[in-house]
Amino acid sequence: MKFVTTLTLFSMLFFNITKSTGQENTYGKISYEKAINLSGKQRMLSQKIAKVVILKQSGADTPTLKQEYKTSIIIFERSLKVLDDNGSSQSSKVRAMIRAENQEWNKFKAVISNPIKDISLLLKSSESLLLKCNNLVSAIEEDSKFNKELNYSSPINQLKVKTINLSGKQRMLSQKMCLYYASCRFLRKGKNADIACSKYQNIYSEINNAVNELLVNELNTGEIDSVIATILGLVENIQSRKKDFRENRIPLGEMIKITDNLLNLFNKATSLYSL
Repeated sequence: MKFVTTLTLFSMLFFNITKSTGQENTYGKISYEKAINLSGKQRMLSQKIAKVVILKQSGADTPTLKQEYKTSIIIFERSLKVLDDNGSSQSSKVRAMIRAENQEWNKFKAVISNPIKDISLLLKSSESLLLKCNNLVSAIEEDSKFNKELNYSSPINQLKVKTINLSGKQRMLSQKMCLYYASCRFLRKGKNADIACSKYQNIYSEINNAVNELLVNELNTGEIDSVIATILGLVENIQSRKKDFRENRIPLGEMIKITDNLLNLFNKATSLYSL
């Protein structure tokens, strides 16, 4: 009888500790996997919007780019609202990161709302927004890990969260690579041009390394393997033209197509990992 009472008290104590954290094994009304995917898209959009601004600045102000610009802003703001609405029961760190991202987003919008006279200012602002977006992803991943451990969730579930983050990050890097490839061409000479030219090459290396890591991920299905194989084809296409890539001689239109294809493929892979 004493053992049963002690066990009951322990169970009640554990329940109260779990409840007192204000956390559940979900991110509000959505899963942590979906929250990581959604917050990860914010990283990509920060770079995609900056890329479009650069392309418009260089004279490529097409109806397609105008629509891409408008749509990206709408999706960013709606996604941020979803993360905010579902984040009320999350840790204080997650809530603080949501506020920080929202503040940085307003600063970024002020920069892109006016004619861009200084490309370096746009790049700096997009990097600041990207940092805040990434901080939110990391905070949600930390909450996920804590709650899954607290609820004795299978380690494979946390692997899903980490893999979604890694795959989702490549969506952002595809757009960031195009952003800095275009900036390198637009700036042409000087310190800022050298930085941009060096950065897109480093981004390519990061994507290449991530693809190798995803290739051997234990969550891979036949469908995911097929998507990654197609991604490898695009990555190796750049590798086979390394000299032209390094010297910024691949036509910009072709780089836009390659990086947009990478975005779509990584988006598909990330969605499949989220299932």
